[in-house]
Amino acid sequence: SSEAACTIGGNVAENAGGPHCLKNGVTLNHILAVTAVLPDGSVVTLGDEVSDRAGYDLVGAFVGSEGCFGVAIEITVRLMKKPEVIRTMLADFTTIDGGARATSAIIASGIVPAALEFLDGPTTRVVESSIYAAGYPTDAEAILLVELDGLLEGIDVDVERVKRICMEAGARNVRVARDDGERLKLWQGRKKAFGAMGRLAPHLVVQDAVVPRTKIPEILAAIHAISQRHGVMVCNIFHAGDGNLHPNIPYNADDAEQSARVHLAMGEIMSVCIAAGGTITGEHGVGLDKMGYMDRIFTPNSLAAMCRLREVFDPERRVNPGKVVPVHSCREWHATPAGRAN
Repeated sequence: SSEAACTIGGNVAENAGGPHCLKNGVTLNHILAVTAVLPDGSVVTLGDEVSDRAGYDLVGAFVGSEGCFGVAIEITVRLMKKPEVIRTMLADFTTIDGGARATSAIIASGIVPAALEFLDGPTTRVVESSIYAAGYPTDAEAILLVELDGLLEGIDVDVERVKRICMEAGARNVRVARDDGERLKLWQGRKKAFGAMGRLAPHLVVQDAVVPRTKIPEILAAIHAISQRHGVMVCNIFHAGDGNLHPNIPYNADDAEQSARVHLAMGEIMSVCIAAGGTITGEHGVGLDKMGYMDRIFTPNSLAAMCRLREVFDPERRVNPGKVVPVHSCREWHATPAGRAN
């Protein structure tokens, strides 16, 4: 959805995903080699054009390191052939639970969609009121954007199976894009939804937790309860196929009282996702914002291992210091009075 603004280097730094990673994998699955400048000024090449060489997977270590290991200056990617055919469907539901149940049922059927996206009612309504209107039904409480691709032979059978699964889960209607123009319009609403949020408020905070697909209905219910309790609006738009949630809260960051409520709500949302067996990021990274959650999902030994790995690339912590791993897990913390006291 950020294809108009992102860079390949940024994708490598975050191990970015997106709508089509459900079938095609995340950035790491498409990177063969990275040439990088390390913090000491040396230039190294990790990996090569042959993807199954013996030895340690140093590309796997570098991709997703969030700029903490060095700066990528050359990236060799694996190209994929375009699929022979693409079928894009829009299913609309009167309840969020129906859309969530359809998501789990589609995956359980053995069909692997190229993409399986979820937009809730508040999101579809703000999209349809914007210049990015895509023809979404504004009275729906949930819509699924399902895309299948592959060979012509057999794809229409899978389309009918998906339509039947959605109807059995409570969909009012499932329509298939008739041509590329209609398909692109359906995707326009999804890809521009974050921009459309600007109609609601001048600022937007977005989270990126991942939860088991089977927990999506209860997590969405919990998010709604949190939004009601704190008096904030949450718009849910996410990669349903892999449980990668993106709760969005539009707000005015210049309003200190509102900002406080928004950040309390986001903290509770993350806690609910962690408690459900989820994790804190699927593709947006940890950076500074999520460091406080790291010791809730990783043991001290795991965090220490991450610090030791970083020391191999950047022993002096020159690049992107103080990001990703809580500093109290690394040696700088233990050199301070507070660290020694612990």
